[in-house]
Amino acid sequence: MWIDITRTIGRDTLVYPGDRPHRVNRAADNPEGDRPELELGAHTGTHLDAPAHFIPGGRTLDQIDVERFSCPALVIDGRGQASLPVSLLNGLDFQPGDAVLFKTDNANLPRDEFSGAYTQLSAELAERLAELRVNLVGIDYLSVDPAGGPEYPAHAALLGAGVLILEDCDLRDAPAGRYQLFCLPIKLDGTDGAPCRALLKRD
Repeated sequence: MWIDITRTIGRDTLVYPGDRPHRVNRAADNPEGDRPELELGAHTGTHLDAPAHFIPGGRTLDQIDVERFSCPALVIDGRGQASLPVSLLNGLDFQPGDAVLFKTDNANLPRDEFSGAYTQLSAELAERLAELRVNLVGIDYLSVDPAGGPEYPAHAALLGAGVLILEDCDLRDAPAGRYQLFCLPIKLDGTDGAPCRALLKRD
């Protein structure tokens, strides 16, 4: 069973405050047919963050081994929490290289405007996931940290340990449990992130 956890750019796309809004120009004034133009930031829609996003000298997304874009994944139900606590990991079996995706109440937030009242990772949870050497951490909104900073402890802990971050994935149709994750980013030169197509496969 395949579950598409990718937001559709142009339908339910939000951008983080200060980021450039996406734009699709479908003006069909070309006699050879419609040739839409796409303009968007590297962190538009469902996207991956590379270490360079927060870590000076960190690797950009094109420097990440392609094998890391497919890995075993665990979806954890974190609904009912405003800030995800480290206790969510109690009793769960992790292997280095796993992806950990958090399904939260963010699914209930409006998609026509940004809301600062989203669920994010606690600093303690991010630090523990970095210690566990997971491959990737995902959440179903635009950031793993609270809006506006000025500090971003979850980004710092995860990206500082080389853990990739998958943001604004859509986990509404993904029950908690084990999957195989596929999240292939657009191959861009020297960027700290990129939109991706993210899928879960459950045997």
